Parts: sequence; structure tokens; C-alpha cells
Amino acid sequence: MITPIEIKVNLDGDVAAALRRLRCSDTAATARDIWFAEPLRPGSPGAPTLLSSRIVIRLRSGAQDDLTVKLRPCHAAQLTGRWAAPFTEPGIRYRIESDWSGGRRMLSASAISQRSPGSLRAAVAGGVDVTDTLNSAQRQFLVSCTPPGVAVDHLRAMGPVASARWTGLPVGNQHADVERWAVAGLDLVELSVKVTPRHGDSPVDLHLRALDAQRALEEALHALGITIAAGDTKTEQVLTALAGAPSRLNWR
Repeated sequence: MITPIEIKVNLDGDVAAALRRLRCSDTAATARDIWFAEPLRPGSPGAPTLLSSRIVIRLRSGAQDDLTVKLRPCHAAQLTGRWAAPFTEPGIRYRIESDWSGGRRMLSASAISQRSPGSLRAAVAGGVDVTDTLNSAQRQFLVSCTPPGVAVDHLRAMGPVASARWTGLPVGNQHADVERWAVAGLDLVELSVKVTPRHGDSPVDLHLRALDAQRALEEALHALGITIAAGDTKTEQVLTALAGAPSRLNWR
């Protein structure tokens, strides 16, 4: 199986200036609020528990709601049975892809369920245990593909993160998605470009096209005077910040 490759670039420096140079104002943004599930209590020390176990549970609410259970990074050997290959069926969309950020290469697997608009916002406001919002397929995914000993229960939502997303913006000779996250003193922007397998592609073919796309994206950003950030992903930065900012958590 050849998996798609999603190339991600985090931006550094003046966020407002970068968005102007990317001409984000020319395209309407999709706004949503995002929460992440963790078993931490406010003030608990250390890294968020699920994130340190390479599990991300994300709730998004806006014109459309969805809940994602993601393993990142993961190993192909973890993805057993029906989870060894992507599929879509009623109630669940399952995808496997490679995430590239600078020199980092990670395999990720995500089980995504669509929800009615506003339903997840209402669940968070009501202080629901996020575990109760997972559907049966997402529970099965966690049981089948996570290491033994990882407790995925009694979860609460951390956030919200204010998200604005622009889709298909021209950056050099490519089209990128741009997402801005703001929470807990952070203001983060990430660009992403997806490289999908073509008919007849070998893994080497896809890898070389992804390298070309990554190089072209970085060169186009440099030409616009936009600085590329190094370090943690935006999800890692946000979860770490939220774990240390109890006043911003939705604990009930």
C-alpha cells in the first residue's frame, strides 16, 4: 500500500504579515472551535498523557462537526486487521498517510466521524466525558491499535482553540491549505500540501514527487519573505500550552 504524503510547514514571525503575503483575505476562511481530549487535571505536571502515548483525540465544531481519533506517529505493524488499509463506511472514515514536516517523517492513522453541527460544542459545554462521544468504530480502533496499558477513559476537553482555515491558496506553483490556531497566548499558522499516489506510482515515485513539492513550497515561502519555524507541531505546542493553562480548560 502506498499512502498519501501530507507536507506541513509551520510559520514563524509576524503572523498577520504572513497571512497578508499569502493573500488570505482574498478567500473566505472556515472558522471552527477545536478541543483536544486529555485525562489531565488542571495543574498536573508533565506532558499531556494521550499525546505522550502518541494518541490525539480532537473535537471540531462549526458549520460541520467532526471527531477524530489519530495515532501519530504510529508504525504499520500497529495497524492490524481492518485497520491495515484505509476505508470509508457509514459513520466512519479511516485514513492512513505520511506526515512530513521539515526532516521529520511520521506515519499517522485517523478514524474520523462526522457529527451534527453544534453537537460537539454542546457536549463540551455540558462537561461530558469525551470517552462517551467516541463511536463504536473509534473505540475499536483504539483497542485494536494502541499499546496495552494506555488508559483512554475519563477524558475531558481542553480548549477551545480558535481555528481559521483557508483552502487551496496559490503558493508558488502549488495550492496549499492554510490554518491559523489561536489559544493560550499562541498564534500559530501551518501550511499543508497533500501529494497523492498516481496510477502506476511506486513508493519511490511518490517519495520523489513529495520531495519536489516540499522543496517548491519552502522556496515559495522564502520568496514571499515568510519565515519557516522549526520545532514541535502545532498540536504539540497547543496541548502543552493548554496543559499549563488551567483557566482555559473546559473542566466540569
